[in-house]
Amino acid sequence: MTATESALQPQPVPPRAPTGASLPPPTLGPAPDWVRGATPIGDAGFLIEMVTKHAPATMVEIGVASGVSSAVLLYALDRLPDIPGGRRLYSCDIHPACYFDATHATGEAVASMYPRPRTEWILDTNIDTRRLSQTMAPSSVELAFIDANHYHPWPLLDLLHTTVLLRPGAWVILHDTNLPIVSPECSVWGAKWLFDEWPFEKIAGAGAARNIGAVKLPADLRRLIPFAASLIERQWEFAPTLWHVALPTPFEPVQDLVRARIELGE
Repeated sequence: MTATESALQPQPVPPRAPTGASLPPPTLGPAPDWVRGATPIGDAGFLIEMVTKHAPATMVEIGVASGVSSAVLLYALDRLPDIPGGRRLYSCDIHPACYFDATHATGEAVASMYPRPRTEWILDTNIDTRRLSQTMAPSSVELAFIDANHYHPWPLLDLLHTTVLLRPGAWVILHDTNLPIVSPECSVWGAKWLFDEWPFEKIAGAGAARNIGAVKLPADLRRLIPFAASLIERQWEFAPTLWHVALPTPFEPVQDLVRARIELGE
């Protein structure tokens, strides 16, 4: 492990201010100039609304990149009332450097946009949803945000892995749910197909783009199996490996379908 990779391993932020201390209202700064493709204002508003409505004690973010969305989520969490033990955000990515500009660390934008969160921020740049689902306690998360690999079937696989961490009936926020329409040059359909075909309760972000939304998990995760199996049958845009497809219980039937396609070389 290099010194850079070591420095980017999960690190909690400094301790919260003592209970009862007078705290200034949180202020969110602009994204730094080096950021591209930052979370638009409307999408940031949707994130803040979801955090405000569901008031999670623990939240997971899948896909960090520059860290703009991380800053927005930390800001939103800090606007909530204090709770015993505090709140925490786990931000997870597989790259220690920002994927579109390797001269910047993953999550670096937080340092300028929202440098002193009271919410505990745990940034891990060496983990994917498969390993996350095996390391965090089941049903320990109240809200999730997935904004990682948008190529089908990756958004679906990320969601299936994340379900075991979430409490029954929790919400999962999905970004770039209308990406091929908003940006035709980015013909990537995974997040859009996942959101459009979701058979249970869901909400779309406001505005013309409608490029963000949220889906609600059924209390019985087995109800996701027919939907997931049907979606898996669509043409893959970026094939996973067998290692990535070790899906958690109760999704063994979906895992068998994915494994068969990989072994056939589709």
